[in-house]
Amino acid sequence: MTIKPLGDSAWWVEIPGESPLAEVLDLVKRLEKKRPLGVCDVVSSFTSLAVHFQQGDALEIYAWLAAASASAGSPDMREGGVFEIPVCYDGEDLEEVARISELSPDGVISLHSGATYTVAAVGFSPGFPYLSGLPKCLHIPRRKTPRLAVAGGSVAIAGGQAGIYPNTSPGGWHVLGHTTEALFHLENSPPALLAPGDQVKFVPVPTLSLRTAPLEIYAPEDPMIEVLQPGAMTSVQDLGRTSYEASGVSPGGAMDRGSLRIANLLVGNPQGAAGLEICVSGPILQFYRDTIVAWVDGIGKTREIAAGEVVDFSKLTCGVRGYLAVAGGIKVPLVLGSSSTDLRAGFGGHRGRALQAGDHLQVGEPGYSPKPTSWHIGRGGRVSRIELRYLRGVQADWYSAGALENFRTGTYRLTPQSDRMGARLSGPPLELKIPREMTSQPVACGSIQVPPDGQPIVLLAERQTLGGYPQIGHVISVDLPKFARAWPGTSICFREISWDEAQQLKQAANKDIGMIAAGISFKI
Repeated sequence: MTIKPLGDSAWWVEIPGESPLAEVLDLVKRLEKKRPLGVCDVVSSFTSLAVHFQQGDALEIYAWLAAASASAGSPDMREGGVFEIPVCYDGEDLEEVARISELSPDGVISLHSGATYTVAAVGFSPGFPYLSGLPKCLHIPRRKTPRLAVAGGSVAIAGGQAGIYPNTSPGGWHVLGHTTEALFHLENSPPALLAPGDQVKFVPVPTLSLRTAPLEIYAPEDPMIEVLQPGAMTSVQDLGRTSYEASGVSPGGAMDRGSLRIANLLVGNPQGAAGLEICVSGPILQFYRDTIVAWVDGIGKTREIAAGEVVDFSKLTCGVRGYLAVAGGIKVPLVLGSSSTDLRAGFGGHRGRALQAGDHLQVGEPGYSPKPTSWHIGRGGRVSRIELRYLRGVQADWYSAGALENFRTGTYRLTPQSDRMGARLSGPPLELKIPREMTSQPVACGSIQVPPDGQPIVLLAERQTLGGYPQIGHVISVDLPKFARAWPGTSICFREISWDEAQQLKQAANKDIGMIAAGISFKI
């Protein structure tokens, strides 16, 4: 077995062999028996797994993982359930897949529906199953450039894998058909319908019956804030959700966790309280009670607001994103332990979406009441170039010497197609030594994936949990907030550092937040 850093907040384990899925699942079982402090998620795939941690001693977690990996026995594939999934084979790529495979469309349907699949992993998006058992005639490469939106319910293939998109999301797989089977239920534990080891059969049907869930409307009691204008993209975010990556749930949360923590400190909230993440242009809000707010977008400052006052937050002065904290915190129902909005999956936060005009928000009870003053934290200023420090990627040795040199020395630009899921860059292309398809593997915030077009994508807060493109590097966690503030067109360069340096920078960043908390307390 091989253990490598997956960025600075996860360890990645690769298990050798042609079909090591049984060994992977056996190792997951042993790891789940007793997690050390700080481990928040264990995510498995066909040939590997990742252990994600937020706190705790990274080297102690490594030692625990290495010991469990060394004690492997004779694993058996666990007995899973058997699921039949109805599919209407009306996919937009069916004809193309038939052409590439030198089959008729009916031949593709017959092969795809005639196989029995094993769930090898759940990831990419909530409830997305990665299925092994695809007939070899249908093994075709992913699309050269991923689609920005693949419809929820799409039944698709890529490489040697089959899968189902539970919700609309970006993706590079070939769509054969669609299903209305619900693969993810927030009220269930675990929330994903399928788990590694389960068996799946696809059943062709001529049409699909729509299944509609009852619409739940969250109407806050005694709302304190009314949204008069929502701004370009304003959503409720906290520090994210943990312990659900094995069901494909993104950690999500604020793109710039440090700024949200500072905003909360400025108004006397716990650092992880929910606030508003504001993108490009902010909202216009009416407040129904006296309160104190803090606005952080490079500069952090507080403001006292009177009952009935209308406040215009539409002008961001520095970065693309800013954070608004209100004394007491934004109060919304917890979903899977977090107040964060998962915009891609459509749950959490306020009705699972960005704010709209006419929305009303409830606020919790304030703790202490800090006094707004003229002083501020940080400094603003729009930047046109940023440096991102990174660790060597788990598939870095797949790349040619020229590609690695381009990556280290080249200049990339942030494209307008970037979002909370990932930052798409344009610049010198990054080529593999030899063309190859890979099975989907665990990823982390900051993972730098490279699709076949050679243009890197840096995974951000609302990232998937598994990805099918090789990772050339991993941006360290303390540099990821730079993306929250960077405008499209910003020049980006990369600099490789060691794992020890990355850990020291993480510790220093946490100490800085502690010093800010102490300073605010002193000022108050």
